[in-house]
Amino acid sequence: MTVDAMNLTGHDRADARPVAWWIFPTVPLLAAAIGFAWTLRGELMRLYGMTGPSWDFAYDQQVIWNISVGQGFYSSFARANFLGIHFELIFVVLAAVEKLWPNPAVLLIFSSAGLAATAPAAYLFFRSLLPADRSASPWLAVALSAPIPFWAAIQEAARDFFHPENMALALALLAAWAGIRGHRVAMWVLCVLVLMCKEDQVYTIGVLALLMKVYGAPVIRKQWRFILYLAGAWFLVGTGIVQQHFRDGGYTDFVYYRWLVGLDPTLPVSPGTVIAAILRPAALLSVAGVIASMFALPVLAPRWLLLVIPPYLANVMSGHDPQNILHLHYVLLLLFPLVVAGGVGARKLLEMRSIRPATALVAILPALVLGWGTGRFPPALGASLSLFSHPNAVAELRTATAMIPANAPVNADDALAVWLANRHTINDFPDYLDGTCYVVIDRQAYIDGPTDPVKRQAAIDQLPSSGRSLLYDDGRFQVWSPVGD
Repeated sequence: MTVDAMNLTGHDRADARPVAWWIFPTVPLLAAAIGFAWTLRGELMRLYGMTGPSWDFAYDQQVIWNISVGQGFYSSFARANFLGIHFELIFVVLAAVEKLWPNPAVLLIFSSAGLAATAPAAYLFFRSLLPADRSASPWLAVALSAPIPFWAAIQEAARDFFHPENMALALALLAAWAGIRGHRVAMWVLCVLVLMCKEDQVYTIGVLALLMKVYGAPVIRKQWRFILYLAGAWFLVGTGIVQQHFRDGGYTDFVYYRWLVGLDPTLPVSPGTVIAAILRPAALLSVAGVIASMFALPVLAPRWLLLVIPPYLANVMSGHDPQNILHLHYVLLLLFPLVVAGGVGARKLLEMRSIRPATALVAILPALVLGWGTGRFPPALGASLSLFSHPNAVAELRTATAMIPANAPVNADDALAVWLANRHTINDFPDYLDGTCYVVIDRQAYIDGPTDPVKRQAAIDQLPSSGRSLLYDDGRFQVWSPVGD
């Protein structure tokens, strides 16, 4: 008889039936495979159907292509070095892949894989954290981890195409597992990879350091301060030195917080507006949905749940919509502390009482039901199905733009820009429009983000009298020459 079997009591002993060890990790791996195929299929449908936004998809594609051809982190969308805007060194890894296949689908593959990998990564994390002497532990680990790729919050990230944060959550969960199990080298490598995804991931690593202080393996527990030092040093060097050097007074996300000090005349600051920002219903519902998706187990770990407050406030106090309502990828920064709180809460539950393994599986139901009922990625009820139903028009676009020189500057409609982003200068029409650009117009254009439909139409109306020549028109796509050509 094994030690685990000798320690079983109550329901644990009654339900101690032999279960092949490989059954438990197989379920989250299967969930990851389904989640990957589901997410990637939907994203590719939008990419090929020309309903994918240029911000931030084409934006990131251009920077990564520039890196792959030795032109650094330049972004023509911002007319600046991208490192002055976001410190995302993981782009170098992605550029190495795009050196072999310079296609925007590469980013969607990495994005979908990162979101789907949350299931097996979370399983390893929960399994390492939950008591080893409880027969319900592996069942509960499966029930909590398998639905994560289908959470409404994960669907929000999937709707936003590619952001490197889409890979950070799975990497952070793997780092937590490695730290709890005592795999020191793996933990440090994974911590660096998390930090490379974006500058705000220093908070994720800060939470990881606190987790290692309490639950890390002995060799890791002694080093928890060094994990915290790594996060602090990354923030100081990346944000305080590198970003400031490349920014040179240019664009920064801090502009979205000007209203808090009275610098935004369109949004007056007062106790009422601050409270209203904190209590935004959409943001509160997003957090509540994640907690409910873990069967409310984070509530059993209130001190760990408090770690959600700083990133929550950083988002809801921003003047940037949809960041302040936790839509799209902006919800991701909250997920690691929420999952940690859920894991600690599950551990406390199993330490307090014995539950049947079959009962543990009940935890899977709220996540799946909430994912379908509140998510916005098909077939969830809130999905905009029309965005995923457009026919593939890439061949027609390539025919239309075949005469444009490979590195000529281009100004293209929103969803077309990502397909034309492999060049030094690309912008979404009519932003930064000048006489040197080729112009590519879509009569069935998908308009999103910063593009103003009224200004776009006014710019289209001026094209015939701008000195440009109409080079191509197939009834949908138009290509206009630079001025004077």
